[in-house]
Amino acid sequence: MAYASDILFSIDTAFQQKGAVDTPTITSTHTLTYKSGTYQIVTNGSGSPLTVMLPSVKTGVSFWIKCAGADAINVNEPAGGSTISALTTGQAALLVSDGSSWYQVLKA
Repeated sequence: MAYASDILFSIDTAFQQKGAVDTPTITSTHTLTYKSGTYQIVTNGSGSPLTVMLPSVKTGVSFWIKCAGADAINVNEPAGGSTISALTTGQAALLVSDGSSWYQVLKA
């Protein structure tokens, strides 16, 4: 989808996103909602890979998810969908929605 206008928007001061960072420690499947922070630093200490479920698709939404624990996490589409990103310790991914699907844009 293209932008509706070519007018640029400038921010000439620091940008603060209150409540944008969540640091959950998970022991079972963890489901994100649109009240969840944009930045998820997830610790999995269960001893085996666990799943983070994305919410339903919505145009222009994104989540940054980092695996901070010793055990891997799989980031899945909503409602039991397929794995979009498999993250091991220290890895992070940017996931975005275009309103019909979730995509992994970046993994580091």
